[in-house]
Amino acid sequence: MMSTTPAALSSLRMLHRTGSLASRCSRLNLAASKCCMSVRSTARRSFSSSHAKEPLSSILSMEKDFTIPDIPDRIELHPGQRLVAIGDVHGDLDQLNKFLQVGGVADADGNWIGGDTICVQCGDILDRGDKELSCFRLLADLARQAHQHGGALAVLYGNHETMNVEGLFQYAWDQGNAEFEEEMGSTLDSVLTNRWRLQFAGNQPARWAAMEPGGILAQPFLTSLKVAVVVGKSVMVHGGLTMKHIDYYGGIEGMNKAARDWVQEAQHGDNNNLGQYETIEEVVQSAQARAMSISKSMPKCLGGKGGESSPVWLRLYSHPADKSPSNPLAQNALDTVLSELDAHRMVMGHTPQSCINAALHNKAWRIDVGASKGMMNGKIEVLEVIQKENGQEEVSVLTESNRIPANERQAS
Repeated sequence: MMSTTPAALSSLRMLHRTGSLASRCSRLNLAASKCCMSVRSTARRSFSSSHAKEPLSSILSMEKDFTIPDIPDRIELHPGQRLVAIGDVHGDLDQLNKFLQVGGVADADGNWIGGDTICVQCGDILDRGDKELSCFRLLADLARQAHQHGGALAVLYGNHETMNVEGLFQYAWDQGNAEFEEEMGSTLDSVLTNRWRLQFAGNQPARWAAMEPGGILAQPFLTSLKVAVVVGKSVMVHGGLTMKHIDYYGGIEGMNKAARDWVQEAQHGDNNNLGQYETIEEVVQSAQARAMSISKSMPKCLGGKGGESSPVWLRLYSHPADKSPSNPLAQNALDTVLSELDAHRMVMGHTPQSCINAALHNKAWRIDVGASKGMMNGKIEVLEVIQKENGQEEVSVLTESNRIPANERQAS
């Protein structure tokens, strides 16, 4: 039987405050003692010893539902072709469906009706909602349909995707965790017994197993996420881009490759699917090493927290909400990076606004309208860009009842 000492139990409850984890793992909030007690009551079932160290993705495949066709990092628009940009979703399937319908790319039954439209969802599908996997599944299905019709649907990394990949789940709802358990956790239990959970030390094992590099959703879904794309003359990103990002990676292509190469491979080494630990201290140390390996290896284009300036966290162009950015360097920074990328505008989510609006001389479009019930339950709006016959692009905001021209949505 696994031994338990008072020091070990205290370590489990307070691990996120001890400083023994890297700062990005400081809120793991492990519950390994509870996990250890729950697995003791489960009788071992015989299964192939080859599963002992295998990636869980080799045991449970989700490719059928979650595969997204890859798209280029840069897409040129032809005359008459549309770009539709959708902001943060946060696990609200109903609102996602409304976004897609207002954008004219999907009907109420989940069928792609957008033809050759390029649709970009700008990240933050995860957290603060109860239908995160359902949102993933819908977007993946529509991406496959769009590909067949000459269009495309791209999904970008948001900061909440990167937190989940790191094993940081403080913004996840219980109902959202239950969705991961129902779709993945219970299946793994039936194959491996629930001792596979020990390696995650009670930190939402099903969610962590799905979202970590090399995890269950890595190959079919996460490897297709982009840090940024350029569609026509629009740069699409969750937080924002500066020349620092471009110079470090040599362009958006370098960022996307770094993210893809990193997330498709497990960073922690072998699994311990048999749950072979002698003490709770071993469980803690194993989970700690797992989290550290992910945090330390994460590319700079995905890393950072709050005030740090990676493309998924930057608020230089979007804060304060509904107003021109407060940083006096924002205009020059935006002008410089747009010139480098041969683009006219940057489209971003991340910072909730009361409505879609443009700042910095119509070059910074902020499209996170806080639509999910976990945020502000905001109004449904999407951004539309149409390539005209003369080569110019027409920008509009689409609502559930109107098409609003760009000049009516300038931030104060």
